[in-house]
Amino acid sequence: MSGRLGPFRRPQLCLFGDSITQFSMGAGGWGSALASDYQRHADVLLRGYSGYNSRWALQLLPDLFPSSASPSETPALVTVFLGANAANRPPPLLLQPLSASRQHVPLQEYESNLAAIVRVIRQMGDGSAKVLIITPPPVDHEAWHAHCVRSYGSDPDADPNRHFDVTAEYAKAAVSVGKATSTPVADVHSAIMAHRDWKAMFDDGLHPNPRGNAVIFEQVKKAIAEHFPELVPQNPQMPAAGDVSLTNRGVSGLMMDFPDHKAIDAVDPGSTFAEWKMCLKAPE
Repeated sequence: MSGRLGPFRRPQLCLFGDSITQFSMGAGGWGSALASDYQRHADVLLRGYSGYNSRWALQLLPDLFPSSASPSETPALVTVFLGANAANRPPPLLLQPLSASRQHVPLQEYESNLAAIVRVIRQMGDGSAKVLIITPPPVDHEAWHAHCVRSYGSDPDADPNRHFDVTAEYAKAAVSVGKATSTPVADVHSAIMAHRDWKAMFDDGLHPNPRGNAVIFEQVKKAIAEHFPELVPQNPQMPAAGDVSLTNRGVSGLMMDFPDHKAIDAVDPGSTFAEWKMCLKAPE
């Protein structure tokens, strides 16, 4: 099975992106929700890098997604969640130092970088890794600028270094890259904007709070179900002990690894595990 580290190891889902990915394993985060959803089905790996834009993310690819990787090191799915930092506004900005724009990546370069990231991931190892692009969420630039004034000493009269309209263009670009590279997209930007009170879904105007993370999780989960149904965790009704084969047969998607405890023959547990292994080898 693609993404397995051997016959009895779980597939891996790799979350690649910036701070919205790095922080996703915290309480109420979309990554932690995904990890909970996939318990005993897949291992969720966090590869989020706070502050990184698409240009800097390219530097990570040889180490994170090497073409020389073995098939056992190839993840089943990689989410690519970049753009929030690339959408940083370019200089000059009123009353802002040049450093306020250091994360900016021009829109066309962002598109090119995103396409390159998708290509490299697909060339990793045995080439079996699937990719899901996630659009950057909207930014409440007024709340973000107020945060920068409070936390970083920015001038209250300065231009904010992020803007709703700019980030919206990068979200559209991510969708375009998905179409151009035949890569599924979880359109988090549109999903959050569908809520009238979307500004209440952020801690600081930029980073989602638990409500915003819940929307991200639902969009990622929905995209996986639609485009990669074989990667949906399945929890079929567990049979009685001695009938363990029913837990693996006739069900699509990712199965739990090893038998549920209710299916284990208490008198002869070895027979249960032997049948389980036979099921893994059985043709689908």
